[in-house]
Formats: sequence, C-alpha cells, structure tokens
Amino acid sequence: YLVRTESNNTMMAMFLNLIFVPLALVRCEAFVTKDLVGIVLNKRRRMVLLSATTLSTSPDFSGGFDSDRMDALTERGMLEAQIMQGGVGVLEDISLQKKSNNNNKKKKKDTKKKKKGPSIAQTLRTLNQEGVVRLNGIISPSTAAILREEILTCRDDAYDAISTNSDAQPEDWRKYFADVLLKRNRCDLLLPFDGNSSLQKVLYEILVSSNKLSSILQTAMGGNDDDATLYELSALISEPGSPRQPVHPDNPYQEYAPLYTVFIALQDITHEMGPTMFLPRTNTEDAHDRYNNIPERDSFLESSSSVAALLNTGDASLFDSRTMHCGGANDELGGSTRVLLYMSFRNPRATESIGNVGSIMPGVKRMTLNELRSKLTANILHGENENDNTTNNDDETRILAENGDALAQLKLGISYYVGDNGLETNYTEAARWFELAAAQGNAHAQFNLGCCHSLGIGVPQPDVDRAIELFQLAAKQGHPGAKEAFDEASEQKKNL
Repeated sequence: YLVRTESNNTMMAMFLNLIFVPLALVRCEAFVTKDLVGIVLNKRRRMVLLSATTLSTSPDFSGGFDSDRMDALTERGMLEAQIMQGGVGVLEDISLQKKSNNNNKKKKKDTKKKKKGPSIAQTLRTLNQEGVVRLNGIISPSTAAILREEILTCRDDAYDAISTNSDAQPEDWRKYFADVLLKRNRCDLLLPFDGNSSLQKVLYEILVSSNKLSSILQTAMGGNDDDATLYELSALISEPGSPRQPVHPDNPYQEYAPLYTVFIALQDITHEMGPTMFLPRTNTEDAHDRYNNIPERDSFLESSSSVAALLNTGDASLFDSRTMHCGGANDELGGSTRVLLYMSFRNPRATESIGNVGSIMPGVKRMTLNELRSKLTANILHGENENDNTTNNDDETRILAENGDALAQLKLGISYYVGDNGLETNYTEAARWFELAAAQGNAHAQFNLGCCHSLGIGVPQPDVDRAIELFQLAAKQGHPGAKEAFDEASEQKKNL
C-alpha cells in the first residue's frame, strides 16, 4: 500500500498503520542539511533561477488522506533522514558516472571525437538497473522560468478562489489540487492542457523538438508509442517549511514498471530546497520484500544508498514508479520555492493494478504518447489549438508587454536576457523591459533589474545604490534571494 510521495495520493490506510509501529519507541530530531550555496551566481543562471516566487498562503486541505496523521508522518520523515544520512550522493548525468567509474583507465588522446551525451541505449540500461536517471537540459532555462512564473500564478489564483468563495465546501481544493502526501507548505497543482499554450510549448520542446525522452519512453514500454498513455500532468510546489516525506515507491512491485515519471526542474534545486531523494536499485522484487518487512525497514533504509536530485533549471529525473524516493524538507530559513513540472506515462506491459488514480485534471484526455506528440505538433506549428485564442504566443507576449502588462514585460525581459524564444541576447532591451515591469511593482522584475544595476549589465554603468533600492523593494514582497542580494550589494557599497 503506497504513497505517491512526490506527486499524488494512493491507498494509504494499511501503510499508515504499519509505518508508525517504531515511532512510539523512538525519539527523533530533525535532520537538516547545511550545505549552503553562495550568493555569487553566474549572471545568466541567477536571473533565471530567482525570477519567480510566491507569497500565497495555502488553504486548509481538509479531508486529505493524511490530514489526521500529519505530525506522525513528519516525525517519520525526520527519523528516516537521520537513518539515511550516511550514504547520500548526488544524482549525476550518465556521462559523469561513466567518467567516474573509469577514472583510473588510460586517457585517450585529445584528437578523439567530440564528446556526445549518453545514447538512448545507455540511458535505458541505467534506467532499468538504477530505477532512475538524470536527463540534462530537456528544456531551456528561459522556457522553464516563464512556465514557473505562470504555474505559481495559477497556484495563487487557485488559493484565492478557494479562500474567497463564501459558499466553498471543505474539499473544494480537489478541483485544483491532487492529494499529495504532507501538504504543509506543499501542493500538487493539476494543470489544464487545452488552451494552455505555455505548457504545450514546453511539452513540445520535451517530446517533439527533441525525441530523446519520447524514444526512451517508447523503448522502455515495449517499443510501441501507440500504447504508452499519459497518466499524470501536474506541478509539485514546495515552500520553505515543507517537511521531508517518508520513503516510498509509487507502486507495489510487479514485473514491469507500472509508470515512468519525469520530474522537470523549473529552477535550480539546492539542498536547502528539499530535492527529491531516490534510492537507486530499489525497483526490484528483493528491495520491495525487504522494505515491506516492517521490523527490518529501518535497517534496510540505513543500508541503502540514496541520491539527491540537485537539478539545474531545465534538467529532469526520469524514474521507474517502483523506485523508492521521497520529497526532501524545504529548509525554513535557507530554502526557497521549488517547482517541478511532472508527467507520468502508463506502461501497457504492466497489467496489475497501479493503486492510484493519477494527478491529472478530469478534463485532460489520457492520450497515447503518439497522440500527444501529434496534438502538440498541430497546436504549436499549425495553430490548431481550438481553445487557445493565440496563434503566436511570443507575439502576444510582446503585444501585452507593449500595452503595459507587467508579467509579459518580465517574460520579454527574460527572453532578451538569455537569448531565447527567437530573440538575440540583448541586455539593454532586457533591462528596459525589467524597468517597465519593476515600475509597476513586480518583485521579480525589481530583483532582475537590481542584478543588472549591481553587475552593470544592460545599463550604462554599475549603480550599487539603485541595486540596493531595487533589492529592498523586492525583499519587502518576499522575493527569494532579494534579502541576500541586498546584503551583498550593501557590502559591495562599503568596499567601494
């Protein structure tokens, strides 16, 4: 009986009764990683990494499957963090793993062929053996930053709709959110597909522009993309203070993986943000047998290696749903908003029950992989999205920006800054659009413009006083990183 720990709910009753057997005997304290990340970031990544946040307050997720056991689940997660702290590594790209494994072999001459990324076959072998694999750069940082902003806005709108509806019922939140485990400062936002041009553009970039993920999924599920079916489409969002989840697989063991799930980072993920922790090679029958032996579970976890998915913006982790994992604790002081776009595909070769309904809006059709790719191609390239009034999202962004829309101005500024969405890098234009959005009180634009003035990018010369002013404005609105940037700029001014 399983929990979709980093995504949706499952049949929990039996599990909840089992997992807490040791808790009455153990007094545990929180384990918090203190591997702090410095404020000095690459100017390109810093702009994208910290370009969006939220100030919302989550609703009361009453009626959730874990609502009456939140404290016990949190305590169990903290205990497991202590048990497992000795063997934590980092989920690495396959090419880096191979390099590490062969570091004692004779180096080849510099005249060797240009280094390529891992092949589909290499990736698939690793996925089958380890149960999880890292895929770098499956969407661009600019695309990720824009979608992240829109997802957080959508989440805030959902919160507002729930809190301001005087006729709301206790479980109206289910219209917008899935029943994720441990909803304290964490939510699983269901995403619409039809009419959602930004999401479709991202999915097109992932599944059509590059066929790597599609090829891996197709091969992993038997080679027929007419059978692999979209099962989940959602976004996981955790805020500082969200607790670590207990370790679980998403599905019980069966011969074939029931689902393949991809988590895509929409910002850089640090230790403090609570990255997903994976236990490699736990997608096996033996690992599940040992895990399900309740008296021996703690010793099993202690002896198992684990890796943290410290992904960069646009990177992804692809995993077999039998692989054990959990969402990490987003540190109350050092953490910041973590957003993951995710989707799962149903494996037609896995014929036993999955055990969960999947995090997907009721109106989203469960298309085959081939149908999804065809629909994305039609919508993006041929403008056949009947529920989307825009024929060119980039053109509409510019029109909205020119008409004073602050969010569109921010998006256009980011596109100019990183040189994406058909635009050449132009720091002067980026700063101009950030200036316009910042003047309307957009905290993300204020922060980005502060970076420009602090570094002298896109402006005539560095202006630390202006940077301090902008960072202070953004910090007052709760922008992550703004307070730290304010302190850094203030120190910079002292040293002038």
